[in-house]
Amino acid sequence: MRPISATIDLGALTHNYALAKSRASGAKTLAVVKASAYGHGIGRAARALSAADGFAVVELDTAVRLRQTGYAQPIVLLEGFFEPSELPVLAEHRIAAAIHSFEQIRMLETAPAGARVDVLLKLNTGMNRLGFEPGDFRSALDRLKGSRSVGAITLMTHFANADDARGVAWQMEIFERAAAGETLPRSLANSAAVLRYPETHAEIVRPASCSTVARLSPRASAPRSACGRS
Repeated sequence: MRPISATIDLGALTHNYALAKSRASGAKTLAVVKASAYGHGIGRAARALSAADGFAVVELDTAVRLRQTGYAQPIVLLEGFFEPSELPVLAEHRIAAAIHSFEQIRMLETAPAGARVDVLLKLNTGMNRLGFEPGDFRSALDRLKGSRSVGAITLMTHFANADDARGVAWQMEIFERAAAGETLPRSLANSAAVLRYPETHAEIVRPASCSTVARLSPRASAPRSACGRS
């Protein structure tokens, strides 16, 4: 067996979250802790980030575990739900879901009474991972507004080039056209945009609160690596 060990610095996680929040222009700051907090361990990471405004994860079981552990902050499923049977679980545990397909909207429209879920409607502005195309965005939004199973609605996108020279202006232009006239809350900024583009902060930002924040911007004041190897 190779003599390799990893040291997790929980203080660095706390520090990096506090740094992101201090740069977020007063926006609610969700700690993105998907993939078991990027390998740091969801339990220990959540303890280090217990003062966070909320958490964003991918796995439903992780979101439920956070609730059952006692975390009362908002929790967002970044990829949303995939089966109608998940909707009562989301409603019971007050877990919000990203909406990126008409199939998800159909599930909401046919959900049993009482399964009411907060949602984040995702627009694909160029990341090409998940989200509605601009031409479908307004139709999706109108259907969500008309669904009895939908609670609060937030508008969302994800930046593809926030940490390189291309920047975010091209994606912001697409988003602003698609969302023109809407006054709903917005969640736009990832880690790099939090640090580099204050015009994207809006109401909710989504920084990764682990070691990746350390490489994002030379203007950030002393971010720290959360994982060391030996």
